[in-house]
Amino acid sequence: MRYLALLPLLFSCATPTPPPSLSATPIIPPTPTEATRTWRQPQAVVIRHATVMPASGPAIEDGAVSFADGKLLAVGKNAEVATPPGAEEIDGTGLYVTPGIIDAHSHLGVYASPSSFSNDDGNEATAPVTAEVDAEHSFWPQDPGLRRAAAGGITSMLVLPGSANLIGGRGFPVKLHFGRTASEMRFPGAKDVLKMACGENPRRVYGQDRKATPSTRMGNVAGYRQAFAQARDYLNKIDDWEKKREKKPDEAGPPPMRDLKLETLAEVLRGNILVQNHCYRADEMAVMLQVAEENGFTVRAFHHALEAYKLRDMLAEKHVAVATWADWWGFKLEAWDGIPENAGLVSQAGGRAVIHSDSAYGIQRLNQEAGKAMWRARESGIPIPEEEALRWVTLNAAWVMGEDDKTGTLEPGKMADVVLWRGHPLSVYARAQRVWADGVSTFDAAQGAVDTSDFEVGERAGTAAKLVAQPAAVPALQDLGLTVRCDALKDSACAERLPVSAEACTAFQGITVFTGTGWLKDASVVVEGGKVTRVQAGALGTLPAGCRSVEGKGRLLTPGFMESFSGLGLTEVLQEESTFDYGPRGDVAAKEPIRAAQRAADAINPASALFPVARLGGVTAAAAVPGGGLVPGQSAWVATDGSIRRSPLALHINLGGAGRDALSSSRSAVIERLRELLFDAREYGKRKADFEQNRMRHVAASRLDLEALQEVLSEKLPVVVYADRVSDLLAALELAREYGLKLILAGGDEAWLVAKELAAAKVPVILLPTQNLPKDFDALSSRLDAAALLRAAGVKVLFSTLGEPHQVRTLAQEAGNAVAWGLPHTEALRAITSNVAEAFGVDGGRVAPGAVADLVLWNGDPLESSSRPLGMWLAGKQVPLNSRQQALFEKHRTLPK
Repeated sequence: MRYLALLPLLFSCATPTPPPSLSATPIIPPTPTEATRTWRQPQAVVIRHATVMPASGPAIEDGAVSFADGKLLAVGKNAEVATPPGAEEIDGTGLYVTPGIIDAHSHLGVYASPSSFSNDDGNEATAPVTAEVDAEHSFWPQDPGLRRAAAGGITSMLVLPGSANLIGGRGFPVKLHFGRTASEMRFPGAKDVLKMACGENPRRVYGQDRKATPSTRMGNVAGYRQAFAQARDYLNKIDDWEKKREKKPDEAGPPPMRDLKLETLAEVLRGNILVQNHCYRADEMAVMLQVAEENGFTVRAFHHALEAYKLRDMLAEKHVAVATWADWWGFKLEAWDGIPENAGLVSQAGGRAVIHSDSAYGIQRLNQEAGKAMWRARESGIPIPEEEALRWVTLNAAWVMGEDDKTGTLEPGKMADVVLWRGHPLSVYARAQRVWADGVSTFDAAQGAVDTSDFEVGERAGTAAKLVAQPAAVPALQDLGLTVRCDALKDSACAERLPVSAEACTAFQGITVFTGTGWLKDASVVVEGGKVTRVQAGALGTLPAGCRSVEGKGRLLTPGFMESFSGLGLTEVLQEESTFDYGPRGDVAAKEPIRAAQRAADAINPASALFPVARLGGVTAAAAVPGGGLVPGQSAWVATDGSIRRSPLALHINLGGAGRDALSSSRSAVIERLRELLFDAREYGKRKADFEQNRMRHVAASRLDLEALQEVLSEKLPVVVYADRVSDLLAALELAREYGLKLILAGGDEAWLVAKELAAAKVPVILLPTQNLPKDFDALSSRLDAAALLRAAGVKVLFSTLGEPHQVRTLAQEAGNAVAWGLPHTEALRAITSNVAEAFGVDGGRVAPGAVADLVLWNGDPLESSSRPLGMWLAGKQVPLNSRQQALFEKHRTLPK
């Protein structure tokens, strides 16, 4: 890259001066607040007959773990571990034990739930360098997300300031007990860290938004260098004063004026504060290593680091960790080259990889994210063992915090940070049963978090208790004795994709088929002319002429997955305005809250790089939904080859916060405006001639908008209303009754509370299964088992990622999480296949004679993160399963010599 070629020039004009002699003692007594509360284990514990995964080495079958007084006593085979006196003895038969999960990059407590101005405390975005601030002083111990994190097995985390600034301030190392104050939750004895940020964020916040420095990447680098140059000067002044005081105390005078910003940077230079650097691009990471070398400090970890794989050898040599995601990418241009094999390649090169969250939702499933990253690496020929994947969220994350000698593995003498799991910890179905931090219970699946957030006391605390009591469901494939997991390390053939063929006829034989309603084993399926023509038990016998035969070989066939609410095809890079086509921007959006006539189909980019990535998640079609305003417009049904299958698909309406914002008014004003709009549309349908002759009063929308609403009023076109709060859901039901609308609800965080009403009205609900936070005051009663509760009441549920189109490929993971929280496996599959087709009236979602042949061939349970598509057919035509991301992997599979 051109920028990499310029790197030597960047520093050639300045000869780096050696750092001053640094004292081993801090300038002042340690800034970190010491923990003011000691958490004591009340009773010794021994877990027996479990599969123990210590992270320090391979799993121990029929293993045991004992701990007392907050420390691990013994880890090994069950027969080798003694029971401590007075211990609680737990039968772990069929269960798993791991170290506590550690998140090396969290914003819990500083960007707390519910999202509001009051809780928005992560960025001191008042100057490019704010090294003097400390996340501990923003941390809210009552953040409900902290309890959700404990339920996900989290025992420690590094809470960082945001990334608006070049140097954003000190991070806060947390041991996840539920203290009254931040100081009570500080990881005992942990060093402070410093958050720095490369790239687009500081340029956007200061250069673009404020027309100030920095506005370029070279401005960023100048800012880092200047700040550390000032810190060196500050240290020199301190050193000079100390020398004078030693020689002539009476003549030394007062010490230099204390500067908190420079004090923090000086402690970085002394090695007493660990640098955590937000940085995406490989070339920028190389620049930051030069900045660190020039100034005499080290970078502990690059965070996000989506291009770390491009210089993984350099990072391994410098002992710099890479804290990254499993598969989040593309939300801005510097994240465009993210690939799922990033962590695997870093580990393979001898580097220290970490899977972090940067999310109040992702932190609850770091075990799953590590599993995803491991499986994607294995499929690509990178032999990552389970213990290494586990280290990505335990030992390596502890090292980033500087605490790997105290926690991160199950070894005698370390902190008793322990998680007992039901289901393999790297599986989408895994759920923590018990969690201990320092031997103290923080979560119990029978009771929930041991301490409820003050924000959630009262009725909502009772709701939470019911939630955690839901048992995990057993996947249907295990019941049928079918293939659940393909392991490419043990059998590389199970991950081999089916070669793409142009035959118009395909015959699947000896296959296990999900028909859209249930499973059919040892079946045969014939596809001709873009349709499924035959589905039968047993062999076909003679194949149709010219038909390609695909043998089952333990593989599974399903309808293609259907994403019911997405922006797929409407954007490439969310923060790149030239690629953003959800709807109007700026002042136009505020002036035009009603855009019923606008069609997403007119903006679909059939060549979008996001379509091939979605196919890798088994998704064959998606609803491309416009955004913004009160009535954003009409969605389109789009296949993941970029072709438009149906337009319009549905009309979309926003209630709740989005609707209020569109009108800058109240909920009642939103409903009044919608009633007026629908009433005028009905009148327009009766009096078109009067309208054309200007003999109607002023109406609430344009002629094109009123015309578009005619199919809505005749129930030919569904109306998808996005709403979360109970009152908004009921208002949508009332509007649908009043005007005869074919209603579908999306969002539905509190829909389970009105499940009976929804079932009676036969209204489907589009859910994001992993949404369980009170993200705002419209979603205070969100819960993970909402899909199971709605389905039990007779409501048809559909699943969606309801977010970035780049993450459409994770639709199966969303469905898998619904299974873990009580939804039958078959129903979860229906929620992303046949239920979607039925709700929107589109073809697909079934493997049955006459159905469109949108099919996916899998190497295992389609909802497990270990599985991947081996073949895909859109309308009977096999399509390739490759992407730009895979091309990047192949390009960088081998390091340059």
